[in-house]
Amino acid sequence: MLTLSENLEFAANHDPLTRLYNRRYLVKQVDEWMRIPGKNFWIILMDVDDFKVVNDTYGHGYGDDVLREAGRLMLEEMLGKGIASRFGGEEFMLVFEEDNREQVLQAFQNIQEGLRKYSQATKQTDITISGGMERYEADKQMDLLFTSADRKLYTAKNNGKNRIVE
Repeated sequence: MLTLSENLEFAANHDPLTRLYNRRYLVKQVDEWMRIPGKNFWIILMDVDDFKVVNDTYGHGYGDDVLREAGRLMLEEMLGKGIASRFGGEEFMLVFEEDNREQVLQAFQNIQEGLRKYSQATKQTDITISGGMERYEADKQMDLLFTSADRKLYTAKNNGKNRIVE
């Protein structure tokens, strides 16, 4: 059983719907990693494709279920690899502690496939995600890191969705 202090700390650092880390915690963690000399790592900013259509077609309850499932898949995939956070709305960010491009791409594909399987099993439809992938290298500013991943995410969306751009 958690203490009141532990419950408050969890609430302060996590998104209540997905139970992923929140953006505040993410920024704090990324800032800490950026201070480590020689530390390089990858981030993915990802977004559920056509999420408004999901909500409009199946209702907000199912939309919440999709976000919860996406969060569950991300937590499972990121175990021991880094952190998963809800960035805002239907946007998520994964931060990989190691500088391993192949691991990043595989994690995205696993989450992508898991979400497709979930949506097929529940609504016989394909709900997809798109992502923008960016590598942190020494002295890159956090806002530029996030902005670059965001630009790549929108390139993925504009080029047909259901893909990652690096």
